Amino acid sequence: MSSPGPLANRILSRLEQAESNEQNPHFQTDYRIAWITVLNAARGEPEPFLWATLRVLGCPPAEVWPRIVAERRRRLGPLYEQFFGEDRGVLLPPKKPPVSVRSLPQRADRAA
Repeated sequence: MSSPGPLANRILSRLEQAESNEQNPHFQTDYRIAWITVLNAARGEPEPFLWATLRVLGCPPAEVWPRIVAERRRRLGPLYEQFFGEDRGVLLPPKKPPVSVRSLPQRADRAA
């Protein structure tokens, strides 16, 4: 395996710093996956994100959300439906509604 180049080392350093400063453990995990992904990519490994996710979470990326839902169901039991709403059997992460760039308010400190 080859060592990462200077650009990859800079990125790894920033990700390491961000992870160490992050308070939210879920975001810390995201930074760790990103760090391993960059390292794998810099070494030329195929599918760097897949292997990083497997290493950190123990499952492929496609199984992460279904496992989160299953864990929520296990913990909440019959309260799951009350807390998360009606389940239509779709195990996909929630999506943000589309927003037009033109509909976003302009910040005063930016030129129009």
